[in-house]
Amino acid sequence: MAAAHDIKYLKSLEAVRERSQEVLKRAEEGKLQHFEYDASKVDEVAEYVYSLIMRDYGGIDKVPMHGRWRSYCIKTVGDDGVSRMRDLVSEHVARWREADVGEWESARRIVDLFMVSVLVDAGAGSQWRYQDAEFGTLARTEGLGLAALRMFEAGAFSSSKTNAFQVDAAALEALDDQALLDGFQVSDTNPLLGSANRAQLLRSLGRALRAQTAYFGGMCACQNHPARPGFMLDYLTGRASAPRTVSIDDLWEVVVDGLAAVWPASRTKLDGVSLGDVWQCDTLQPDAADDAAPAQTEPGARSLVPFHKLSQWLTWSLLEVATRLARFTVRGTERLTGLAEYRNGGLFVDMGVLTLVPAARERGTAASGDSTLPPVFAGSDPVVVEWRAMTVALLDLVADRIRRLGSLDESQLPPMFLSRVLEGGTWKAGREMAAKLRSPTNDPPINIVSDGTLF
Repeated sequence: MAAAHDIKYLKSLEAVRERSQEVLKRAEEGKLQHFEYDASKVDEVAEYVYSLIMRDYGGIDKVPMHGRWRSYCIKTVGDDGVSRMRDLVSEHVARWREADVGEWESARRIVDLFMVSVLVDAGAGSQWRYQDAEFGTLARTEGLGLAALRMFEAGAFSSSKTNAFQVDAAALEALDDQALLDGFQVSDTNPLLGSANRAQLLRSLGRALRAQTAYFGGMCACQNHPARPGFMLDYLTGRASAPRTVSIDDLWEVVVDGLAAVWPASRTKLDGVSLGDVWQCDTLQPDAADDAAPAQTEPGARSLVPFHKLSQWLTWSLLEVATRLARFTVRGTERLTGLAEYRNGGLFVDMGVLTLVPAARERGTAASGDSTLPPVFAGSDPVVVEWRAMTVALLDLVADRIRRLGSLDESQLPPMFLSRVLEGGTWKAGREMAAKLRSPTNDPPINIVSDGTLF
């Protein structure tokens, strides 16, 4: 019973925030193992982030949601020299509607696209580039997103002879490594971190879609169609407490339970159950002075910290499709957390909130093999786990300070406030700070040995 209780808890949104808050409490007590924490600099970070929000949007209420849709909003300059923003998602939906594709099917198609696009959106590394005939050279998340879109447009993820614009189990299970390497233009001179693992992740997605018919099988009585991510919208309709009104728990269940088989089996397990993006955090290891672990807690589970970064990034992304295109109302979105990834986390390192202790820095620098480069650690390294936990907790602190800088009380917050803070925002601030300090690679201050499934 204890293990079952822990598994349910560690897969929950509440656990992500609560365990990270425990690490922050240790930081405030001076008990971090791998970083020094300077709380006095949190306000400086918040003021910097707020300045970017005001510079680019003029107010937090005007910032769009943080999700995969933003990767498909690309700035172009026309022959007249005027800069314009192209929204590729909206362009596709408009073309489909002109071709008599319904609103619901259009929403399904964008869910299909976003699911594969998010799952391949782990750190690309500083060397990889994507060359596009229409938009030129893109790197990192924008490049990964456009590469996934081009494969989607070409029908690479569809087994249908009549509809290229879908993602289905049959096509994903048949996807080979070379198809993804070709689609993402990977070569010896254009390496993509963890490229083979990304292909395996998509094949695992295909198997998960086929197995989880309750979520992805669709509502059609004929059942002759292959399972698709977009059919989750049909499942959510069945869960609605009022017309197209669901809880964030309903969407989270689809992502965290429906896609549980996607994550590598080598990840942290409890009672034989793979937990996904959950890691041992030595900062939370109990010592003799601590109280005994709660009776319902399995030994060892007390020091596990969940992040579910790709799952939450996917959830943030699907939320926008569900609310904008499928016209759902989703309640309880404030329970989602900030994302424990290298741009958000890098911001706190670059601005001095978190500083690697000398022993950790020496070890990471030795792993990089070059003292001029950022220190390097494996994704499972205790340094990275502590860094990610602090990132989640610090994002909440920054969001609250931004609320106060904008003179907003709780009743005045725009929907999905934290998502706007990330977009407007901490993620952008982390990227701009990296470009300022480490151009032209724009690497984060700490590099991660990526397997293509973590960041």
